[in-house]
Amino acid sequence: MTVFRKFFQENRGDVRRQRRMITEALTLGPATVSDLAERTDLPKELIVWNLLGLVKWGEVEIAGQNGKELIYQKKEVRN
Repeated sequence: MTVFRKFFQENRGDVRRQRRMITEALTLGPATVSDLAERTDLPKELIVWNLLGLVKWGEVEIAGQNGKELIYQKKEVRN
């Protein structure tokens, strides 16, 4: 079983908790996956998985690039 395939079977409550941890870590400022791994103690693969959902649902956006890593930030609310 691939790592990402395992994530499809995660409990919805666990996924919400992980995404909350990531968005709270982004309140400290834009961050790469490596930065988020340090801030949350979550594995990078799990962070990438959750970022896909957070970007899809418009909560997080790509802010730029640092070397080979993308930089993510919380999406601003626009009226």
